[in-house]
Amino acid sequence: MGGWFGNWHPPATVGQKVREGHGVLTDVAVFGWQFAGRSRPVCALTFDSGCVPASAKRPFASRELARSWSELKGVRTWISHIDLDAERAGQLARVMKDPRRRAGMINTLVDWTVELGADGLDLDWENFAFNDGSGSWKRTRPAFVATVRSLAAALHRQDRLLSVTVPAGAEPFWPDGRPKSGSGYTVYDWGAIADRVDRLNLMTYDYSWDKPGPIGPNPWARQVVRSAIAQMGRDNARKIVAGVPLYGKSWPTPGSGGKVRTLGRCPTTWRPDSAPEIFSVTPVSARQLADEKGRAPKLDADTGEWTFRYGERLDGNYRVTVGKGKSARSERRDRACTVSRTVWYSAGKALGMRARMARQEGIGGVFAWNLASTDRDVFRSYRTAMR
Repeated sequence: MGGWFGNWHPPATVGQKVREGHGVLTDVAVFGWQFAGRSRPVCALTFDSGCVPASAKRPFASRELARSWSELKGVRTWISHIDLDAERAGQLARVMKDPRRRAGMINTLVDWTVELGADGLDLDWENFAFNDGSGSWKRTRPAFVATVRSLAAALHRQDRLLSVTVPAGAEPFWPDGRPKSGSGYTVYDWGAIADRVDRLNLMTYDYSWDKPGPIGPNPWARQVVRSAIAQMGRDNARKIVAGVPLYGKSWPTPGSGGKVRTLGRCPTTWRPDSAPEIFSVTPVSARQLADEKGRAPKLDADTGEWTFRYGERLDGNYRVTVGKGKSARSERRDRACTVSRTVWYSAGKALGMRARMARQEGIGGVFAWNLASTDRDVFRSYRTAMR
């Protein structure tokens, strides 16, 4: 079992979670570096998500991070290089297609991994999938494969490891049973990098994102894992790691016609002044929210995730017709109404189910996002599941 931490989590938090997970936790990955454009393909993240370029005298965001590795005895350490900024969509793809810039980025990533003292480098490059546009995938795929293969070789020469974190599509197989390349995100081409990478971290979460539903249902995750095995080969199955969501979301509950569902007496033409937002919750904050609203979360047996609904009072308005005949006119009336919200969140129970599935399918293990948001119960659940 492993897990990620964001760059905003101080080393003390990482150390605390590692101690809580003693005997269970084998791997820890920390967001350390990010892609910041063609001129700064690798820059070190600070705790406030600023970034320090490679040319800086002190290239790492904090020497505290490097010092903290010494506390993580018996735990494999990974540093993550991320490309998550939608404003830089398409830029990393262009760097990979330029042999000179690609080589420079690879050299920096390897040098920094060695200097930091991490056991391996993790690539979390998500703009390809979510912001570059699927029309770019055919052109980007060979550059991505070449970059990963070259980077893996360079890291292995320094006795370092490479993991690649990839998204999972909602339907990982074609109707005729063939696995979809990259589980639908063909730009990542799992089969072409299988013999070089040491880990393939499957992002088997965010299954539901625009409307209420489970964060990472286990039946779907199993299908993604089987698709990965089919693409990478049974000999590489131990390289595959299934992601576990240790978080949740609160959505406005949809009603008829896509309108938000209201509770109690409210005019049928009522609309909120601004659209209710979707926001993330941790297992801890979700339970606190349920307590505040007087709700009891219910466990969904199929997914191992928890769900509940609650009401939120929002300002809004509705229209009424005043007068009759030619003198009739429409007027706006302001009024607050209660709208329904639905929460789904994943915690220790889902982790245990995912871990058992990983064992049954013969893959390498599970990796959670994110470990900082959980309490020690998550490790108890894992221990129980693995007995």
